[in-house]
Amino acid sequence: MSTTSKRFSIKQTFIIQVIASFVVISLLIIVGGILVFNVMGKEYSLFTTFGFIMTVYLAFITFQPAGILFNVRKEFVEGKVQLSDISSNVSSSILVNPWIRTIPLSATVAIVCTLIAGAIIYGFKWKPNAVVTIALSMLYIVPHYLLTKRYIEKDIISFVNGKSKLKNSSATGYFWGTYVLPNIVFQSIINYALGNRGFHHEAMKLTQLFPQINNMVPVNAVALDLSITFMFVCNFTFLAAISYTISGFYLGIINVHQKKDKPINGFLFFLIMIIMGLCFGLCYSFFFKLSGIDNISIVVAMISKIVCVIIAVYLGARMALGWTIKKIKMND
Repeated sequence: MSTTSKRFSIKQTFIIQVIASFVVISLLIIVGGILVFNVMGKEYSLFTTFGFIMTVYLAFITFQPAGILFNVRKEFVEGKVQLSDISSNVSSSILVNPWIRTIPLSATVAIVCTLIAGAIIYGFKWKPNAVVTIALSMLYIVPHYLLTKRYIEKDIISFVNGKSKLKNSSATGYFWGTYVLPNIVFQSIINYALGNRGFHHEAMKLTQLFPQINNMVPVNAVALDLSITFMFVCNFTFLAAISYTISGFYLGIINVHQKKDKPINGFLFFLIMIIMGLCFGLCYSFFFKLSGIDNISIVVAMISKIVCVIIAVYLGARMALGWTIKKIKMND
């Protein structure tokens, strides 16, 4: 891997990564809030408020600390991090996957924070407006910061010292355990919540037009939702999987045996994934239209959304793996 002359301390890198992730996630939360509290209907219940906060906490408090650890590993491999500021009291721990290192505690903290939010909302029958709900959900950053800070130094030390210990680890197991399964759970939490709100809203609109139709969603509405879901999930998985690949390469889990081919431009990959999302939605709609089905049940729509998430995560991870390996090979 190529190195850079500009190097940050581990504490500076940690702060930069946390701030950058918070900015991106905050934008996503705001967009999600606009969808949930405006586009998908302006009427909402206590459960809608609680469900929005719960989704943010369970997704980002649980999974984001590991994402930061992977990103810091990537920065180190690329020569952007120096370890001189790490306290001498920090001892090297056993090298483990960041998901395994963080999720037991981060998931527990996420559940506790969710329960506290639920107790306040239901205990006081409090239904804050959309802006306050979005602001409360952004408080995920507090436990996220503390959890990541707890692990950051031990993880990078074990990563540096454990380079030679995992060469015989299974690349297939690393792919499924690092790229696919955690991201399927992470993306399913977010997209199940959005799908539940969106599909019920579409079903209600259909019932208003045709009172004899209940709990059904227009196929075209589901197809559009799946197209957008595929684009976002595939692209975000692709971006996240770059750091997994670089980490695995450094540890000797992922080997580079390909020819030194020039990788496709990253922006072109972005366009390809958008086109794939459009094709996914069109094929979905065409299948049902060909069968003479115009509306499907909310259950079928939700199952379709989760299947879409699984496919998008897998393809995004596979494309990122191949693309990053070519980038590594080109820079050797």
